[in-house]
Amino acid sequence: MSEDIFSQFFNLFNNDEEDVNWELAKQINNHLNKDDESFIPELSNQDIKFDEIFRVVELNSDKTLSETMNPVEIKLLDSKDYGLWFLESIKHFDFSNFELGGMPEGLGIKNIKSSIVGMQLGNIAGLLSKHSWGLSNFGIILPKSKTLSLNKNNFFNRLSIFEADERDLSLAYISLEYTALSLGTYEAPFKKIITNLTESTKQMMEKIKDLDLNIDPSQISNPQEILSNLPSDEEFDTNEIFESIMAPLSFYREAIKQKAKKLELLNDESIFDLVMDLTFSPGEGPTRDLEIKISELDNLTSSFFTFLNESKNELSIDEILSSEDLIPSIEELSDPIGWAARTSMPPI
Repeated sequence: MSEDIFSQFFNLFNNDEEDVNWELAKQINNHLNKDDESFIPELSNQDIKFDEIFRVVELNSDKTLSETMNPVEIKLLDSKDYGLWFLESIKHFDFSNFELGGMPEGLGIKNIKSSIVGMQLGNIAGLLSKHSWGLSNFGIILPKSKTLSLNKNNFFNRLSIFEADERDLSLAYISLEYTALSLGTYEAPFKKIITNLTESTKQMMEKIKDLDLNIDPSQISNPQEILSNLPSDEEFDTNEIFESIMAPLSFYREAIKQKAKKLELLNDESIFDLVMDLTFSPGEGPTRDLEIKISELDNLTSSFFTFLNESKNELSIDEILSSEDLIPSIEELSDPIGWAARTSMPPI
């Protein structure tokens, strides 16, 4: 980050944006990725053409996916740029209902709400860009973008840990990401996340009040002091961000996988199960506990989808994703009959 950016950083907190301080979110993402020099492994198959694989998925997408939301190009990005792409791709969402509680006082910040939301989104973007290969990894179907972006380093790492053919693996990953972006046409999944995330944000705000930020607007001579007091990704407890949204994320992951399989691009559909299995991880990191917890929920989610199929219900995956009320809670994942009763689904 340049000295000029540091000299402007404090001013990013004092903004006139109503809902989200996007510039602050970008700088948080950049800060978390500033030391990223991860080794990118070479693929054993150097002849893989990701653009061609993308076009194969695109040509088959009209079987099950929306035509208006589908991406038109693919890019492999470094971690920082992937985080920036994520932030750019969620700007269309309505953050006005994102309520915060327990906001710290005395910081002299003009629009504290948009700044805190920006900080949280920046942290999430930084975590995703450092520790995930794409949206499907955590079941994120929130963004809208005409560019399908993959986090290059983590993507190549994921390709290298399996013995399956790298082209088939790439086809599975790109199909999953294509599906995830196409499902961004639905607003209910985002609203469900916001509803659940609001409570965890309030808890985060209580912690921020206890942080010794050493911020006195009248005494600030070097805005870099603010950055030095921000929690790093190792200190930022991802469980507190995601604890309340793990159930819907697990549900979205399975929805993405089910719809990607319907594209019928792989003879061996178990490859989708393989690449979406969170128990396979190339290393430890701040998101590992989150992956383990979502993985534990995935078993319940899989059984929930089995129930949906065997009960021959009238609600499709798309219909469930189109209504916040239809998305199951963590209790309902283990009690699909209870979910059916609540949503007035005809009994088996």
